[in-house]
Amino acid sequence: MKKILSIVFAIVLMLSMGTVALAAEGNYTDMSQVTITKEYKLTNPGTTSPAETFTFSELTNVSVTDAAEGVTVENMPTPTIGSISYELGEAGSENMKKTAVITLPDNYSSVGVYTYSFKEIPGKTAGVTYYDKEIKLVVTVLQGENGRLRVAAVHTEAEDGDKADKFPNEYSAGSLAIAKVVTGNMGDKEKYFKVTVTLTGEKEKGYATSYSVTGGSYEENPEIIEIGIPTDFYLKHDDTITIENLPYGVTYTVAEADYTKDEEGNDDYDKAAYTLSDGNCKIDSASDTVTITNNKDMDIDTGVILDNVPYVLILACVFGGMSVFFAKKRSSREK
Repeated sequence: MKKILSIVFAIVLMLSMGTVALAAEGNYTDMSQVTITKEYKLTNPGTTSPAETFTFSELTNVSVTDAAEGVTVENMPTPTIGSISYELGEAGSENMKKTAVITLPDNYSSVGVYTYSFKEIPGKTAGVTYYDKEIKLVVTVLQGENGRLRVAAVHTEAEDGDKADKFPNEYSAGSLAIAKVVTGNMGDKEKYFKVTVTLTGEKEKGYATSYSVTGGSYEENPEIIEIGIPTDFYLKHDDTITIENLPYGVTYTVAEADYTKDEEGNDDYDKAAYTLSDGNCKIDSASDTVTITNNKDMDIDTGVILDNVPYVLILACVFGGMSVFFAKKRSSREK
């Protein structure tokens, strides 16, 4: 009986060892390429990202360990990487995640652990945040039963310090609203006031040809505005125009024409008052607002205030009665 149990145990042990060996080898498949995932996010809903192609530097050989003698950092093979392209408006959409393909060399001459690094090349598109951290690629070359196996892993540093195989980019844009308010007893709420808006971009950044302008009641107002070109708009009381999708970093000036004197040189409106939601006049949030208030007041010549007439008549009657009373009293004394 003991002999039979020993034979059974030996068979089970052999099968178990074989299963472990198969599992260990079955965990790895030769990889000809590996991908890295980009998440192209949108900072503010309602904005539209421009078309963009993200590119990467050539991979740099960093180190090699556990390889055959003679394999060095200088002569170890180097992978190549492609680019990632997005169409207009794809940031923050269902297509926000895309991958770049890293092609692994097929001429590794030895087992070993091969480490590489690369970075995203920062572009010049205004409003786009580029990934500026180093990305690491580790290729482990194993000796398989039928030849060498390449096993690759991409690592980026996440915000919490953990390693990940994806990294973010972000498009940030906001809007600029310019509103008109007219106050005062002589303020003409149907009058259009000329307002000049100038947008200034960051140096060496790329911008769209123009940005759309919506709102306002003046039919001949421009529907677009370009970076660096002063543009005139006309606004009356309660009008608001909005410039959409301005990339973060754009600065602006809003200047109204002088309405403190009329055509004849007489005093007209008070000096325009500006209320700014952002004192820096820089697009760095979802929306900025500039409100321009024009006030015109005048002292009104009302003549006799009719509401006081009854009181004046009462006082007149009182004084008249007193005069009669004193006159009679004086007459009686003289008699």
